[in-house]
Amino acid sequence: MRQGATGARVSLSTATRDFLYGGMYLSACRFANIDRFVERVGAAIDLAAAADAASAAATLCDLADSMSPDGPLHDDEAALGTLMADDLRAVAAVQVPQAETAVHDRVTAAGGDITARLTGAGLDLGDSDLYVVDDFPAPFDQFGWAAFAPDREDEERYGIPSGVYFRRDGLRPLYSEALFAHEVVHTVPGRVDPEVYAMGLEEGIAEVLGTCFAATAAVPLHALRNILVYGRHGAERPKLWSLYRDHTRQAFLLYQEFGIDGLIELAHRGRAKIHEAEVALFSGTFRTLDLPRGNWDDDTTWLLESFCNGYLPSHVFTPLEVVLIDHVDEQRSLTEICARANVPAIVGVPLLKRLGSESALFVRDGDRIGYSNVQHYLSMGESAGLPVIRYLPPLGKAPQ
Repeated sequence: MRQGATGARVSLSTATRDFLYGGMYLSACRFANIDRFVERVGAAIDLAAAADAASAAATLCDLADSMSPDGPLHDDEAALGTLMADDLRAVAAVQVPQAETAVHDRVTAAGGDITARLTGAGLDLGDSDLYVVDDFPAPFDQFGWAAFAPDREDEERYGIPSGVYFRRDGLRPLYSEALFAHEVVHTVPGRVDPEVYAMGLEEGIAEVLGTCFAATAAVPLHALRNILVYGRHGAERPKLWSLYRDHTRQAFLLYQEFGIDGLIELAHRGRAKIHEAEVALFSGTFRTLDLPRGNWDDDTTWLLESFCNGYLPSHVFTPLEVVLIDHVDEQRSLTEICARANVPAIVGVPLLKRLGSESALFVRDGDRIGYSNVQHYLSMGESAGLPVIRYLPPLGKAPQ
């Protein structure tokens, strides 16, 4: 991997946002929308401020203290402060590997290990220049992507040198290393028939070969799982992210049948053949594809099984609902739950009654809880390091 000329200007310092993102990807955070969480944090502190690990941790802990309400939780904003404070303290306590290395340098250093893992498995990558830019070249400046990999067609049409491009304000520790692994896979089918539009199943193949296979050479497994869950299983996020999830599930079917070897061969055949494979997946005839079988990787299998099949993304609630749900247990009265949650009964009891009929988590028997799976799911999330019951930060003002 080489650095492209347009990527020469990079910041060598680290900022608070680097430690926030790095800590989030290494923590079992309960937010269901990473963008809203970061926006709330950014409304309260300067995420661009230069920081080292100690000063960033102190800043995040101070913010957590300021967000924690003093009195009863009457509404979602107050409850949000409590939940965000818990997540911020968890993030601040994490030791991010190479914490004070600029993200661009992290990606450059990891690139060799990532590409070696792919080429060692048989993927013909060739040279991939790395560019870090303030804005993507037109016409790709209209998209909110953090990275992309223009191919020969883009070079011929728009004069954009092929390679892997990162937008400077999208660089994040751990995430950018995983994203480089994803994007570099796109360069392979892009050399065969670049006139064919990528997206679709190719995104899923890049997730499997890049994020779930190659990135394990540089990023801890649980961080990769969090990157996938926060990004692809988020609530009320742009459709693009659910499409990535859907195409990863398609590619997982191919991986289960053909292994890494089959996906690499499909990438070598180009985008038209990938489109044909997507048709076979949709029609249920993919097992008859003429692809080699071999090389199932244990870490890749674990990531895909967890992300595609094992995870439960649907238990997302408002902050006040989550604060109440956390204290639901069999035989507890509704007023006792409210007292434990520090929520006034006049506010909490009606919510619990509604949740009893809508949440699929517990059954109310009069003024008590008859049956409940809440503690089961809280325990399951804690043991797996991946919360099941999550809160959705509301749109709007930052917590006071």
